[in-house]
Amino acid sequence: MSLVLLNRNWYSTSQDSHARAEWLIYKYGRAHAFFHAIRLGNNFITVEVVQVLLAKGAILSRYLAQRLMIQYGTYDPKLIEMRTKYNNNVDIPTGNPWSSGLSLPVFLKIITEVNNEMKDEIAFRGNDMELFHYLTAGTHAINDAPQTLFKNLQDIEDLILNKKFVPFPFRPRIAPSYRLPSGRTSEHYPSQDGYENNRQINLVSRAILICPDLVRLWKKIGYDEVCSDMNKLVMEGSLIVCFPPNPPNDWVCPNADFIVEKLQGLIKIGFQLTDRVIEDSIRLLESRIKIVGESLLDAFYKILGSSTPEIVKLKLIEIRSSSKS
Repeated sequence: MSLVLLNRNWYSTSQDSHARAEWLIYKYGRAHAFFHAIRLGNNFITVEVVQVLLAKGAILSRYLAQRLMIQYGTYDPKLIEMRTKYNNNVDIPTGNPWSSGLSLPVFLKIITEVNNEMKDEIAFRGNDMELFHYLTAGTHAINDAPQTLFKNLQDIEDLILNKKFVPFPFRPRIAPSYRLPSGRTSEHYPSQDGYENNRQINLVSRAILICPDLVRLWKKIGYDEVCSDMNKLVMEGSLIVCFPPNPPNDWVCPNADFIVEKLQGLIKIGFQLTDRVIEDSIRLLESRIKIVGESLLDAFYKILGSSTPEIVKLKLIEIRSSSKS
């Protein structure tokens, strides 16, 4: 039996709208408080919780309303039965969408609040993630993307600052991947469990690499966790840009100072060169470590100094020993 049922005080606190809202913001931040409140379902989120979240500065974005419009409610079981029976080659999702547990009053409260905030620019039938994809040149190769992105920068700023666009959280590793009845892992968009798929999260990290000032815009609206959320993808992405998997014929391995400059630029705005980033980067470049390793590992040393993890020292010794033999 849970603690709240054993202790009346705990139970009373757990039912309090202010306590629930404060817990959501403390655990998930203002940017994702509403997402997780909705994910936790009708037994957790109430009209009062929505009101308190708004009063405490939780971000209510147009994108959230758009996703709710797409995924609110449950499937018709009879229709699912018929589709399963007569469409043998079609994967039929099982379960209900992430927002299906919302009560109608809560759904209407959220939609009304977004409508009041956005006024004539609500675009319920739009999709701000898709819009962000096009504005940030997601259809272009990364070398060709900056020109288009900076051309659209004013629209991107409007999307973030005025429409409060924040990507949904990406799927935690402990969460099971959604699988279709065929056994394949689903990357359908929008996802059943609400979390952003890898494709969408990679799109956001790529946009940050092209225009790091996007971090400032997100922090300005209260998305303070943007760097911690995107840290691994952005830092490793920066190294992939330095050491492309399929380098052109005229590619020259960058020196340590060049890599330091790239990483320090990201560190200054809140990203971190963590042990995990270092270890994953070494594994990622393992097949070319004899070519790129000296520059890469020297850069890590220059940034971290005495706090450089042991794996860097061991790899440097390995590279230098092999070059002498």
